[in-house]
Amino acid sequence: MNKYAKISIGIMIGFPLFFLMVSLLTGKWGFFFWSLAPSFLSGMTGLFAAKNASRNINQQ
Repeated sequence: MNKYAKISIGIMIGFPLFFLMVSLLTGKWGFFFWSLAPSFLSGMTGLFAAKNASRNINQQ
């Protein structure tokens, strides 16, 4: 796993955890629920980009 894949997984896990903490402190769960989709989409996009870049490097 390259460093970009690790960053993508960190985004998918880290941002929802941050907003979970904010939601626990404020009691407003909208922060957490609205952060799930964007963090998942950005993390998956980065993961697929890293996977494709790694595949292209290995083929050359």
